[in-house]
Amino acid sequence: MSLSAKALTRLLDKGELDLVARTRRGKLASENDKDLRDLAGNLRERRNRARDLARQQRREFRGKAPPQGQKPASDNHGTKAKADALTVALKRVGAEQTRRAEKLRAPSQRSLARKALALKQRERALERPKSRTAGKGMQPVENAKAAKSGALKDAGARPAMMRAKIARQP
Repeated sequence: MSLSAKALTRLLDKGELDLVARTRRGKLASENDKDLRDLAGNLRERRNRARDLARQQRREFRGKAPPQGQKPASDNHGTKAKADALTVALKRVGAEQTRRAEKLRAPSQRSLARKALALKQRERALERPKSRTAGKGMQPVENAKAAKSGALKDAGARPAMMRAKIARQP
């Protein structure tokens, strides 16, 4: 869920707002790997704190836990939204880390081209004949199920002949 800049300013403090701003699309790609790990750690730490506070506040207004401050919490919507905003930023950082890891594991175009060339050359080698003599070529194969030519005693030939005789008689 993407929040507007105004909503983020209202929810997050200055330090958290700076962390979330660093996870935007253009800025995230310019971070090096070490800074990206540090950013993920800071976001995770603040997200966990906000999530724990939201859980505590929820328990307070349900009456399950004693109040932590002067008065019990009336709701936890702001703290929960803060945790959600930090979670979204953390997911962006995780996606960038995954993308970078996949990029390192992916084969280069050069290695893929060499592999394709080797496969193509192997295929061509299999197509060449081993010797210069021709094979037997195509040979006719007789169908054992077919009736011999001119066999009038076949089951289908007799009714056909009868129809032809009847048709010829005036």
